[in-house]
Amino acid sequence: MRDELLAVGRIARSHGVGGEVAVRPLTEVESRFRPGSVLRLEDGRVLTVERSRSHHDRVLVKFEEVTDRDDA
Repeated sequence: MRDELLAVGRIARSHGVGGEVAVRPLTEVESRFRPGSVLRLEDGRVLTVERSRSHHDRVLVKFEEVTDRDDA
């Protein structure tokens, strides 16, 4: 059986210098971006949410694997 993937957000841009990214959520399930959540990017990379917070119509997300703006 093949794993189904579900789009939960689209990374819009980096935010600040600490490695946060602004995500446009495509889901109403806020728990998708809670610390410890594991998300897979289209390119196959797997990232773990370190922290997140609401910011206007976006969610600012810091992933454990992303250390700075250049990585973001």
